[in-house]
Amino acid sequence: MKNSSRRLSLVFTLFIGGIFLFLLFRQEARLEQGLVELIVRGDDMGMTHSANEAFELAFEKGILTSGGLLVPAPWFEDAARRCREHPEWSVGVHLCVNAEWKDYRWRPVLPFNLVPSLVDEDGYFFPTASAFLAHQPKVEEVEKELRAQIERALSRGLKPDYLDTHMDSLETKKEFRDVVKKLAQEYRLLISGECGEDREFFNIYSVSPQKKEKVILEKLKTVKPGLYLMVVHPGLDTPEERAIVDLNPQGLKNVYLYRSAEVRAITSPKVKKLLARRNIKLTSYRELRTQGRLKFD
Repeated sequence: MKNSSRRLSLVFTLFIGGIFLFLLFRQEARLEQGLVELIVRGDDMGMTHSANEAFELAFEKGILTSGGLLVPAPWFEDAARRCREHPEWSVGVHLCVNAEWKDYRWRPVLPFNLVPSLVDEDGYFFPTASAFLAHQPKVEEVEKELRAQIERALSRGLKPDYLDTHMDSLETKKEFRDVVKKLAQEYRLLISGECGEDREFFNIYSVSPQKKEKVILEKLKTVKPGLYLMVVHPGLDTPEERAIVDLNPQGLKNVYLYRSAEVRAITSPKVKKLLARRNIKLTSYRELRTQGRLKFD
């Protein structure tokens, strides 16, 4: 009788344990299916010293998860050094064929006589997409310059996780988009925006500086399960950034107000608390690569 009772007790225990494990598995599956993942990507690292300071603050004190380097820009070397000092940062190459600021220009990485269709008479990148296209840029020159930008980042000891593009010039024609895809395949890099992310939900670029934090909080409260991308442009309120003036006709006025407001928003304790309360997982392009979530076409 005792042995029989023990066997029944053991069977009952295993049965209850099995039910518990099953329910636990189901719960984890539901959580996985209901997961909200958010990539917070910063653009224009290397543009100014203030931008580099802002990126470091946003990576270390905020929710920034990935940052794109403007390789041709004047403060790239400082940005590259910071990235080497912080190998845990997920960084990308912010492929660039424009220099859009008044009195603050930059040239290609290659000698400009090797890519003459990409530059004006002084060897500078054009400030707008329309000016770039009007000069009839050659696809082979676009590829040479973009490749040189990736190689420059690699030569500085960086290990980029992804590519993305500065402004809209490289999005205007299929042959330019194909060059970006070709380079992504060749260098085994992700293309930001082509990894299944929803970018529009968290589009805060033109939201007024006074409302950026509020809008982010509202969106975090209502976001549904999925993978999202929020693009920000970290900057600080400094004399250097106050001097920045966008030459694009639809460019934001007083750019420094927008960029410094984005830094305040993504370092805000309220934003970080809401992310934790809603169990929203911050992720990066490095994590997507590690997980094998690669999309090259």
